Amino acid sequence: MTSPAAITFAIPYYSNLGYLREAIDSVLAQTISNWEMIVVDDAGPEPAADLVAALNDPRINYVRNDVNLGLAGNWNECLRHVTTPYVTLLHSDDRLLPRYAEAVLAAADNHPDAAAVFTDAVIIGPDGLPARSLPDLAKRLIRRPATDHDVVGDHGLAGIAAGNYVFCPTLCYRAASLATDPFDGGWKFMLDLEHMATLLLAGSRLRAVRQPLYEYRRHGSNQTSTLTADSQRFVEEIRFAKALEARALNQGWTRTARACRHRILVRAHLAMQMLSDLARGRFAASRQKGSLLLNDLLTRRGSQQTV
Repeated sequence: MTSPAAITFAIPYYSNLGYLREAIDSVLAQTISNWEMIVVDDAGPEPAADLVAALNDPRINYVRNDVNLGLAGNWNECLRHVTTPYVTLLHSDDRLLPRYAEAVLAAADNHPDAAAVFTDAVIIGPDGLPARSLPDLAKRLIRRPATDHDVVGDHGLAGIAAGNYVFCPTLCYRAASLATDPFDGGWKFMLDLEHMATLLLAGSRLRAVRQPLYEYRRHGSNQTSTLTADSQRFVEEIRFAKALEARALNQGWTRTARACRHRILVRAHLAMQMLSDLARGRFAASRQKGSLLLNDLLTRRGSQQTV
């Protein structure tokens, strides 16, 4: 007898059928078979109905939104289709490694107080081969336990605020821990990190599995790259850090507030991108990032003097 599905892989999709097929194939390659999949097409330019139908797998379903809901709206729509105890929002341009489901379900079963489980990730490029970037290398320098561990409280959130080391798409959520529409459409880039912070501030804990079981793809057409190029990402990261600092102070979480106030990784990445733009002759973009960095530093200095 087939076991009931334990986990749903909900794939928010907009475009690029090739990447979507790789994501689906990575689920088909899992070492367990008691899963479900839902592809939620956000009214994109490349419908995936034929691709999903050709798979002829009753575990895999496809829904196309009547109108474009946007990133947060489509993620929330994905969650509305979940009926299993656990769910992973698998990005349509990423891939799972074969033991992902087996490992996160085992960790969730062994730690029933965890609202979600996350894993380490491997960075891949547009061609699916291993890749690297300076921000990813910098994250490896963040001090954190080398073995599986809990992330909880002020100490846990401070580490995430300082190092942003969690690749949010690796998160496998306990469905019962998710509120209705948990992702806030007011964010374009930080919505998953904002939700993770909300869980921790509410007293939830996360379980870290220190195995690379997810392949996170960096390529020029994804949301992260687009928002990085024109500085929107950094504007939002700074706004998020200020908002989280206020929330942390209100709760007496001084470590988290301090990490948000210094936001060293954000500023270092902004400076690096400014110099990269300058070296490549993108002078307007470089000036924009330089102005943003200077303004952020001066604002912080002014705040300290006021205090």
